[in-house]
Amino acid sequence: MQYLNELKNKKITVLGLGVTGLGIVRFLLSHNIVPRIVDSRPVPPGAQWLADNEPQCEAVFGPLAEASLSSADMIIISPGLALYEVTVAQAIADGVEVIGDIELFARLNDKPVIAVTGSNGKSTVVTLAADVLREAGMKVGLGGNIGTAALDLLSNDYDVFVLELSSFQLETTHSLYCTSAMILNITEDHMDRYPDFAAYCAAKQRIYKHTEHLVYNASDANTFCSDQQGVSVGLSNADYQLMMHQGELFFSAHEQPLLPVSIMALEGKHNQFNALAVMALLAPISLPIKAFERAFAQFKGLPHRCQLVADYHGIKYFNDSKATNVGATVAALESLSAGHGKIILIVGGDAKDADLTPLAEPMAKYCKAIYGFGKDGSLFLSLHRNSHLVSTLEDAVKQAQAIASNGDCILLAPACASIDMYPNYMARGEEFCRLVDEITQC
Repeated sequence: MQYLNELKNKKITVLGLGVTGLGIVRFLLSHNIVPRIVDSRPVPPGAQWLADNEPQCEAVFGPLAEASLSSADMIIISPGLALYEVTVAQAIADGVEVIGDIELFARLNDKPVIAVTGSNGKSTVVTLAADVLREAGMKVGLGGNIGTAALDLLSNDYDVFVLELSSFQLETTHSLYCTSAMILNITEDHMDRYPDFAAYCAAKQRIYKHTEHLVYNASDANTFCSDQQGVSVGLSNADYQLMMHQGELFFSAHEQPLLPVSIMALEGKHNQFNALAVMALLAPISLPIKAFERAFAQFKGLPHRCQLVADYHGIKYFNDSKATNVGATVAALESLSAGHGKIILIVGGDAKDADLTPLAEPMAKYCKAIYGFGKDGSLFLSLHRNSHLVSTLEDAVKQAQAIASNGDCILLAPACASIDMYPNYMARGEEFCRLVDEITQC
């Protein structure tokens, strides 16, 4: 980590003192690098920790225009802050280097990296990939946009890192070398952050910049890379796909059957795609097939991601609170449509200026009714002939339960962020689970 010695001679500003920013500050201080800390909020989340533990750090809280960002040699910016923010853009124009925590990780790391981005499914794929690697006996550092911050992973002697990366993190990442990387999918999201969909796609595409083994979604042209060849993943017509073998459906690679799909603990086409993605991503490491078999058989999924909460009187309740964009909700509808009756869908929250019209066709095809709530709940009403606006998630659950029949599903897949009513999507999902528990315990 020779690069850390170079940083000791630089004037470093950490911009943003939320969870990521505080992690950056702690990392720098642990290596005897004392940064200046700036946040636009009068009292940011990490302010008390800073006052209690590192009062020697200069901290400027309040309007960024008063923070003299251009006086720094380097700004390490939190992903929640955009590079086009006026004072940040001016600092860049003045020659200040602006990077994020993933870029700093990349400059310090010398171990293999498996990286994944996409609008939906990232957490499931990286978690399952890490499970497979552990089943093969490897020490795995899983983090980035999930769980542990990437910089915190560096303090352990891992064999390989598996990173989930957001578009926000990739905006400031230039030198991340990946053994393999994949964009799972790109659907319209964060349109309140990007000027257009092309800019969002461009941010995602940065993951391929220094990737040895590129993996893309055969059904999503936005995940392709024109500059590099790669391998494709899809349920059909792809390098990694499903195929019939001896009368049974198999996961396959380059037309060679590998494992029967029936070994998976999880159901649903999207989970079959995720498993194929993991197989493609880990191909360069040449793992024993038994490692995949054991991990796929044991993996039960992550909370708030098409999670079966209850099966009560023939009605199934699914919590997919993590479906914070349109693409995720479409995927949930398509995945649950097989083997179930009609779906009663609960949507709403902060739509982040997204185009909701792609939901109209799958709603018409799969949904018995929809219930909209929250800030943008009313925007969904025109998408389905049997739609209802309610005030709260509790009202939505109760009214959905009242019209549900044997074989139906009640699905929370909001297609929106939760910040209008909840601290995060987890809190929204937990309330849904609690409400379902009250119904099923009656």
